[in-house]
Amino acid sequence: MLLGRFQKKIRELVQQTDASAVLDVGCGEGFGIEHLNKHLPHVTYVGGDFSAEAMMWGSTNLNYCATLINMDIHHLPFSNNCFPLVMCLEVIEHLPAPVIALQELARVSAEYILLSTPHEPWFRGANLMRGKHKRALGNDPEHLQNFTGRALRRMVDSTIDILWHRYVFPWQIILGRKRN
Repeated sequence: MLLGRFQKKIRELVQQTDASAVLDVGCGEGFGIEHLNKHLPHVTYVGGDFSAEAMMWGSTNLNYCATLINMDIHHLPFSNNCFPLVMCLEVIEHLPAPVIALQELARVSAEYILLSTPHEPWFRGANLMRGKHKRALGNDPEHLQNFTGRALRRMVDSTIDILWHRYVFPWQIILGRKRN
């Protein structure tokens, strides 16, 4: 149910941009692309992840149409202003230098950037309530960054113009526009 609300909001925001092509950076297996492709089949999708293994599993086991490329978020293999919408969902919290990654997302975006990350401390609290990562007080050991709403806005606002920032428990989502 929580994931369904999250996916619905992402889909609505992608529709709102009216983008003809979407780059999903950090797509993993491609579950987000699969969901979007089912509801927005007229959009062209390109997915990229550092894990070639995850993308291979997704292309074998999921039902979506996308070009998948092994890539590093800090050095995207695209020219400037290449995609109308660049999406990066549940990735930046895993990075030691999220600002550099955000700058790279903005570089390849022609207009929009869509981001999501866990909303702290609520995400950790939800983990604790379901008995996950108890020794770390609910903090996912793979998360190098923990963003409150204010901290995420401050970081993102340094690079892009925030059009929309809301919470879909236990996540937060930002739709921004590239600065020219």
